[in-house]
Amino acid sequence: MTIRNDLLTDKIDQALKQRDKVVAIRTSLKRLRENRRRALLELTNFEKLRELAKQIKDKNTKNLKTNIETFTRALENQGGKVHFASSAEEACRLVYQIVSAKDVKLVVKSKSMTTEELKLNEYLERMGITVVDTDLGERVLQLARDKPAHIVAPAIHYTRRDFAQIISKNEGVWVESDPEKITQSIRLLLRKRFLSAQAAISGANFLIARSGSVVLVTNEGNGRLGPSVPPLYIVVAGVEKIVQNEEDAALLLELLARSATGQSLTVYTTFTTGPQRMADGSLQELHVVLVDNGRMRARETELGVALWCIRCGACLNTCPTFNVLGGHVFGGVYPGPMGVLWSAIIEGYDNANNFSDLCISCGLCSSVCPTKIPIAETIMLVKSKGKNRRGKRLSEKILASVGGIERFASKAPKIWNTLVLTKFTKSVMDLIGLDPRRTPPKVEKEFEPSAKELTGFVYFSDIYARYNEPKIAYELEKIFKEVGLSVYYPIEQTEAGMPYLSYGMIEKARKCARKNVQVLLKYVSSGCKIVTTEPTALYLLRHVYPFLLKSREADFVAQNSYSVAQIVYSLVKERNLSVYPKFSQKRVFYHVPCHARALGEEYYLPLLKLAGYEVVTSDVTCCGIAGTFGYKKGALGYELSMVVGEELFEQMAKFGEGIYSTDSSVCSIQIKDALKKSCFHPLFLFGVG
Repeated sequence: MTIRNDLLTDKIDQALKQRDKVVAIRTSLKRLRENRRRALLELTNFEKLRELAKQIKDKNTKNLKTNIETFTRALENQGGKVHFASSAEEACRLVYQIVSAKDVKLVVKSKSMTTEELKLNEYLERMGITVVDTDLGERVLQLARDKPAHIVAPAIHYTRRDFAQIISKNEGVWVESDPEKITQSIRLLLRKRFLSAQAAISGANFLIARSGSVVLVTNEGNGRLGPSVPPLYIVVAGVEKIVQNEEDAALLLELLARSATGQSLTVYTTFTTGPQRMADGSLQELHVVLVDNGRMRARETELGVALWCIRCGACLNTCPTFNVLGGHVFGGVYPGPMGVLWSAIIEGYDNANNFSDLCISCGLCSSVCPTKIPIAETIMLVKSKGKNRRGKRLSEKILASVGGIERFASKAPKIWNTLVLTKFTKSVMDLIGLDPRRTPPKVEKEFEPSAKELTGFVYFSDIYARYNEPKIAYELEKIFKEVGLSVYYPIEQTEAGMPYLSYGMIEKARKCARKNVQVLLKYVSSGCKIVTTEPTALYLLRHVYPFLLKSREADFVAQNSYSVAQIVYSLVKERNLSVYPKFSQKRVFYHVPCHARALGEEYYLPLLKLAGYEVVTSDVTCCGIAGTFGYKKGALGYELSMVVGEELFEQMAKFGEGIYSTDSSVCSIQIKDALKKSCFHPLFLFGVG
């Protein structure tokens, strides 16, 4: 194991031991997710808005040089001053030159992740200038000499008691651990700083090229009060914040607040156009420092999509591992999934890969991003880059090769199934970095399809239904037969390739993608539809293969790929067919897998209800196993996977008598390991007549 991963494993291990912080992070992010869910119900055209937002950000990224020139001209025509900083060091130096020219000793600052990226506070303080953060969370972090754990809710890892103790200890006043009292005390303590500061610094959510306006959204009011009092106001923002016009900004604002905090609009949305008139009649001095720091270079690479980011934090809120660890463990320059991309831009691939292993390729971040950044897919590329490429550890090489191992084992399933249960096998697993608390899944004789001629449906199985539990494939054939159809199985298809992607073996994954697209293309070209029983296989066909191959052929295959549940459900509705239960027990706890959620594919739910089952689901998005991730030994594997899934396991345990079901093969393994109870693929639960 590399030193890098030893350090990450140690950080995870320490974080998992701090149960109060795990609970605080999980509770805060659950609240943000629920707020977002409710806010999006107000929109009937969210997906259309996402597509428009993507187009706006893509357009502005491509026109970035022109936007910089237009913004500079517009603001300077109104009396402001624009500075361009190619690096973090240059940005800090420019800000210092501006404040030192006015003999500034005290600066009030509104929250700005860009200034965190630049380490501006530390730089100015080394130069003898006091900087006071004025967002409540940021101020408490500053007093504690801590760093943000989230881009929108920076102190999610703190409890109310932590807030009160930190303020009391550092400000010399006693504060009760009551939210209202904490807010009142911070407000009083900051007010004298606001009034005595000689300069204000803030970030910007958007900069409008056409008008030269600065757009700042906040909920606490400090972002409006701070810049309005001192005679000097400095805005520090990345160049990607520039949009062409107010119309672009308006649409992005509509998505930003809903995605970030679940509000239709934040409490304060401020447009500042040129220097403002002060109370004494003088004009405030306004400077905007535009920061490159790797952005212009990234624009020409696969990382350019990260410049579409509007800093809402939705990807953090939905990420299963971030929900346990927060940004101190899962983060670098920026936290969470988007932090992997931004760390690669700013500090390089090696630094990004210091924590990219915490991305478990669930795809949920991509599915919630308001500008449709392919975050999960781009992280897969990041994992394959840098000096220390992924997949060097023996455990990862073995797990990535699971398709070949299962294919080999299926030639002699009795021998394999006996061998995996021995103490010797457990010892070998422990030695090579696999967790001995896991038992490798049993194998069976390879699936032998019954359809010998091409029909209107083609089955893409991935490895589990082919080698481990071919009963799933046979059940698929049976259900199709019940509705008078058959499904053809191209025997030349290969594994879907997700383990390769998880460990940064991108070329091996591309090889799988090319092979499968080549095999499936001839069938969809003749009018066939591809059906899958494994949500990960469908996720790869629909999202990842087009991303990796960037070909019309991959797009065409993606457009003709379906969950078997979607096909069966549509047939039931079209033909007015009945759906009947196969179990006498009518209570079902159905776990919707990550990749099904990322695809918006939950067709098994109505089918199970039509069959007469009482179906319970969970809002917990991930069981934790994440393909082969949960097979790795220790904190960066099995232990983290079990903590990620623990809320789901608790809910399933409380469910009581009934049937556990999920359509993900690995989720089924995780549930069985955690609860010591059988978990069935939904296809086994119903029939169609």
